[in-house]
Amino acid sequence: MTLSTAAKVESLHESIKSREQQVEIVFEEEDPDLIFRERALVRKLDRRIMPMLTVLYICQRLDLSNIGNAKVEGLLTDLNMSDGDFSWVISIYTLGVMAMQVPSNMLMERSRPSLFLSLIVIIWSIVSIMTCFVKDFKTLAVARFFLGKKQDNDRTFTKSSHCFGQDRSTLFPSEFLLSTFYKPREIAVRNAIFYCGNWLSGALGGAFAGAIITGMEGVGGMRGWRWLFVLEGIITLLIGIASYWILPDYPSNTMWLTEDERDLAIRRLGHAAPKEKFSWEGVKAAILEYKVWVFIIIFMAIQTGGQMNYFMPTFIKNVGYDGAMVQYMTIPVYVFAAALSLIIAVLSDRLQVRSFFVAFCMCVALVGYVIQVTSENHALLFFSLFLCGGGVWSSLGVSLAWLGDCVPGPRQKKAVAFALLNCISQLANFYAPQLYNDPPRYLKANIVILTYMGLGVILCFGLRLLLARANRSLDAKYGKPLVTKTTVIPGGNTSDVEIAPETGVSKHFRYLL
Repeated sequence: MTLSTAAKVESLHESIKSREQQVEIVFEEEDPDLIFRERALVRKLDRRIMPMLTVLYICQRLDLSNIGNAKVEGLLTDLNMSDGDFSWVISIYTLGVMAMQVPSNMLMERSRPSLFLSLIVIIWSIVSIMTCFVKDFKTLAVARFFLGKKQDNDRTFTKSSHCFGQDRSTLFPSEFLLSTFYKPREIAVRNAIFYCGNWLSGALGGAFAGAIITGMEGVGGMRGWRWLFVLEGIITLLIGIASYWILPDYPSNTMWLTEDERDLAIRRLGHAAPKEKFSWEGVKAAILEYKVWVFIIIFMAIQTGGQMNYFMPTFIKNVGYDGAMVQYMTIPVYVFAAALSLIIAVLSDRLQVRSFFVAFCMCVALVGYVIQVTSENHALLFFSLFLCGGGVWSSLGVSLAWLGDCVPGPRQKKAVAFALLNCISQLANFYAPQLYNDPPRYLKANIVILTYMGLGVILCFGLRLLLARANRSLDAKYGKPLVTKTTVIPGGNTSDVEIAPETGVSKHFRYLL
C-alpha cells in the first residue's frame, strides 16, 4: 500500500469515526431522561418567572398610562394645562428614562435582579402615589421625569417593551432577563405572555379608571383623577415588596433552582460560564453589532406607532363616546391586541420564523393608519384603532424575541445591546407626542407613523437576507448544526461548550429568520 493510499484510508477512518461521534452526541442530546429534565426545568421557570414579571408589568403600565385616563377626566383643567403641555409631560418622562438606561442595564447585569428590581418597583410606586399632589404643569413634569428614571432602572431588567409610547417595553429588560433563561425557540411565546400585561393593563386601566374616577370623585376633598394615582400606586407598592421573594436572579445564582437545574439552565442555552469581572469587550461588541442598530430603527417605528396609547381615550372620545364609556371602550382594543400577540407569538415559535411575522404585524398597523388618514367615518375610525393598536403592539413581543435571537453573545453584550435599544429608541417617546398637536384627527402623527411602518417592513426583509447569509457562513465553517427541536444541549451532553467567536455561543447556534 502506497503512502498516499494509506493516508487516504486513515483520513476516511477518521471521517467515519467523527461521524459516529456526532451520531452518539445527537443520541445523548435527545436522551429521554435529559428531555424530561429540561421540560421539568422549563415548567418551573414558567411558574416562577412569568406570572410575577407579567404582574409587575401590568402595575408599571397602569402607573404610567393612567395619565391618559386622567387627561380626559379633568387633569388639564385643574392644572391649567394645554394639549401642548400634556405632550411635553409625556416627552419629559422619556428624558428620565434615557438618563439611566445604559448604566442601569450594566449594573443589572452585575447585580442580583431580584433585589435590584424589587427596590426600583417600590421607589417608582411611591413616586406614582405622590403624583396626586401635583399643582401645575411644572410639578407634574418633575414627577414624570423622576418616574421615568425609576422605571428606566426597572425596565433594565426585563428587555424592553416600550411600545405605545410607553417605554414600558423597555421597562423590564424582560427580553434580556428572559433570554438568559429561555432558548431562542421558546422566547416569542413568553414575550407575548409577558407583554400581554401591556394589553391587559390597557383593558384593566380603562375599567379601573372608570370605576375609581367615578366612585372616588370628591372623597377626602380630592378629584377622582388624583385618587387614580394613589390607589394604583398602593397596589404596585405591595406587589413590589412581595416580588423580592419570587423573582429570579440569573441561571447561575438563582437560589430556588437546584445545583443540577442551574447547570442545565446554563448549558442548554449553549453558553459558556459568565465572566465574573467587568470587561469593556461586551460594551464594544454590542456597539459594533449592526443588527442592534437595525433593531433600533425597527423598534423606534414600533414605539412611534405605540404613542397612540396615551391618546387612545381622546381618539375614543372623538368618535362619539362620553364619560366613563370613553374608558370602557378602550378595553376591546387592548383585548384584540393581546389575542393577536399570542397568536403571532405561538406561530412564530412553532415555525421558527421571525421576519415574516414582524412584517405582517406592521402591515396590519399600516392599513389602520391609512384608514386614520383617509377616512372621516366614525365607525371605520373606531375599527382602525384595532388595526393600529393590534398591529403595532403584537409586533412588539416577536421583534424583541428576534433581537434576542440576533444577539446571542455573552450575557454582558446582550445586556448592553438591550440597553442601547432602550436608550436610543426612547427618542421616539420624546418626539412622537409632539406630533399629536393637531386634534381631533392628528393627521401629522398618523402620516409619520404610516411612513415609519413602511420602513419597518423593508428593514425586516433586509435583515432576513443578511441573517441568511450569516447562517450560510457558519454552515461553511462549522458544518450543519447538530440541533433539532428535541435537542437539549447544543453540541452534546458534555461539560465543555465549543464557542464560535462569531456568535459568542455554541457553534451549533444559527440565527432565526
